[in-house]
Amino acid sequence: MNYSKPILFFVSLFLFTSCSVIDSFNNESDSSTKLYPVLMDGDWGYINADGRVVIEPQFQRAGIFSNGLAPVRKSWKWQYIDARGETVIEGDFNGIRPFSEGYAAVRLDGRWGYINTAGNFIINPKYRAAFPFSSGRAFVRSLDYRDFKYINIDDEEIKSVNSPDDIDFTEENRFSDGRALVNNDELYGYINRDGDTTVELKYAEARPFSNNMAAVKISNRWGYINTSGDVELSPNYISAGDFGNNLAPARKTSNQFGYIDKSGALVIDEQFDEARTFHENRAAVRLGNKWTFIDTKGKPIAPATFDEVQPFHSGLARVLILIPGEEEPEKQIGYIDKKGEFVWYPTN
Repeated sequence: MNYSKPILFFVSLFLFTSCSVIDSFNNESDSSTKLYPVLMDGDWGYINADGRVVIEPQFQRAGIFSNGLAPVRKSWKWQYIDARGETVIEGDFNGIRPFSEGYAAVRLDGRWGYINTAGNFIINPKYRAAFPFSSGRAFVRSLDYRDFKYINIDDEEIKSVNSPDDIDFTEENRFSDGRALVNNDELYGYINRDGDTTVELKYAEARPFSNNMAAVKISNRWGYINTSGDVELSPNYISAGDFGNNLAPARKTSNQFGYIDKSGALVIDEQFDEARTFHENRAAVRLGNKWTFIDTKGKPIAPATFDEVQPFHSGLARVLILIPGEEEPEKQIGYIDKKGEFVWYPTN
């Protein structure tokens, strides 16, 4: 299933995701620190929600604020800054991730562990991979590459007699609505915070829970289940995505996407070439090869002129525009508000 498949070339730059720092807006982003990374003449700084520069461009990389701190790279060193732009945590990190629930995964000498907001290790570097905490749980991979598991803040494995015998890598590994999507041998199901299997691993494809419903593929069609595993919406959809603001992108009868409500009714007609989840009452949609956003009635807030977009976060959305060049396009990043108006005109 793929209800949204951004071009990897754009994502690598625009979402600014690498093995060193994760920089995509998500539910863990800090809405109380409304600062947004911007790129000016090759250096990153931060603006506020009014589009005013509050931290001067000085960083080689700049991530999102979460728990009042943001990961940045300066002078080839990874560190965390506060809302004043001052360094509050630094070390010999090979890679760092944004904070989540008061903890951040950092890599030291090729091994991942977790620090708190004071910069102290609460789980020593001992994992090959480590992902953000959610609902007091984090997804990690053993140093010998053999095992994936969930741990708690005390570094204890979350496992019970009702846990799956083994689990494989799952990109969407955060807990949501008290459930985490897990897979083993390419069959998907769900566990709760105690590690108990709440939905048997039996689906060939599945999505995480959102708004207490999850899309699962039954035979060759998609439907939705609730957190108990009961079918809420029968498998009537060619493609189905995550609910947000009680709407989900779906295809039922055509090659284009619309949006359904939690009763399964198509409330926004199938008309988009790609469609993403609603955040803050706005959803990214693609028309042809350009992106824009719609409101919950399906009305575009701006013409489809963007080459890539991120979800709305604290009232603003990051957008990418490609300017044709002699050898390769020039990539410019800006921010728009919920009316579709620029708060920060694209810069590079």
